[in-house]
Amino acid sequence: MRLRLFHKLFLLVAVSALLAALAMAIVLSLNLKRGFADYLDARDDEQLLAFVDAAARQLANPSNDAALRAGNVVWPKLINDLVRLGEVPGARGAVPAARRNSGSIDREGNPAPRRGAPRRPPPDNFAMRLLVFDAEGRQVWGPKRPAQRQMLEQRIVLAGRELATARLLPRAPLPKNVDALFLQSQYRDASLLTVLLLALASIPAYFFARSGAARLSAVQRATTAIAAGDLSARVSVTGGDEISAMGENINSMALNLQQLDSSRRRWLAEISHELRTPLAVLIGELDALRDEVRPLNLLAVRSLSEEAQRLERVVNDLHFLALADMSGTSCTFAPCDAVAIVVDARARFAPAFSKAEISLSMDLGERSQLAVVWDGARVTQLLTNILSNSLRYTDSPGSAVLALKIVNGWVHLTLEDSAPAVPEADLERIVEPLYRVEASRARVSGGSGMGLAVSQSIVRAHGGSLSAATSALGGLKVEIILPGNALNHD
Repeated sequence: MRLRLFHKLFLLVAVSALLAALAMAIVLSLNLKRGFADYLDARDDEQLLAFVDAAARQLANPSNDAALRAGNVVWPKLINDLVRLGEVPGARGAVPAARRNSGSIDREGNPAPRRGAPRRPPPDNFAMRLLVFDAEGRQVWGPKRPAQRQMLEQRIVLAGRELATARLLPRAPLPKNVDALFLQSQYRDASLLTVLLLALASIPAYFFARSGAARLSAVQRATTAIAAGDLSARVSVTGGDEISAMGENINSMALNLQQLDSSRRRWLAEISHELRTPLAVLIGELDALRDEVRPLNLLAVRSLSEEAQRLERVVNDLHFLALADMSGTSCTFAPCDAVAIVVDARARFAPAFSKAEISLSMDLGERSQLAVVWDGARVTQLLTNILSNSLRYTDSPGSAVLALKIVNGWVHLTLEDSAPAVPEADLERIVEPLYRVEASRARVSGGSGMGLAVSQSIVRAHGGSLSAATSALGGLKVEIILPGNALNHD
């Protein structure tokens, strides 16, 4: 039988609680046994010391003065007096002194019982375990001293004179005595407490296992659905624990996969459209030439060449982005002049901008040169892309400004143009491949729709950033930020 996660969690928590309860019970029992034994020993020592003090006070009584001076103290009578006065712990109702001193004892060292009496007195009875020896070492009270038994001992001293020695036999280890019954009751209570703790721990363990298994089952269902292709599946996230964090990661992964799948579908549709347009034009031109609808002349060849070049640019840009996604944009860094790169780019595009009735100005501040470590060819390519984009989409008559400045050691290249502008909602997506804002910036023939995406890849390879915003001139502002020393970012 295969155990479900719920059963595993429940058993794990329940067994952990059981082991913890058993460990607590064992430690409690050991401590209780050791502590109770220490308590009994301490109580015996206290009782023996109390008896010695009471005997010394009784001997100091004037009625015992003559006997004390003569050295013939009657110890049984003195101890009986102490018993009568309650000075001997646990001695009320004890066997008379004559019997205590009769020498009749059992194998445990206790006085022999009378007929009809219990077989042996309780082992915690202080009076029955008390032995008294006079100054000459003669036993004057208590059962016969058993061999090889360690006993507590206290001296009875009066006015610096040692009168006697009191010793106390250890308790007999009988299973049914009062101490044993007390320990048994404590063990029983500890066992009941263990069972109660296990029962109490099983209740939250059940709900904890049920809740955890339910949440993990929800995660499993979501991941199964995502693996099956349902990228809209999500995990319900509640709380801030590890399962919730895992659910958030799964939701983020599913969202990214969904966006990637959508981008893939859009890419396929747009790439097919971008490739189909020049191909359709080429096929139409060739069919017209074949059917002699159009004469085969230099104008026709030029038209075919333009469409072939447009198709080549689309294919080249797709190849560049594909390589950038797989292994990153390849760049060769070397010292170069940033000002010279900007001046050359402006000079190459000035005639085209002038022909389109768009003024292209340049703002370099007071700099005539700026030494940087870039891939000059790649930076020239990205300037070509953004200038081509501005030329293609800016209405005429219009204007554009290409600027360079230094901010905190970073080179800012900015191109701003005049209307039309890009809606705020489309500014973040304008750098996506094949994305166009057809409603406001109509595409003219020749653009691949991937210029800004290629530029973005080049900028990232240099460790910089590219952003788009609304221009103060009424059109689009593209800002490129590059480090002065790109070797630190390669």
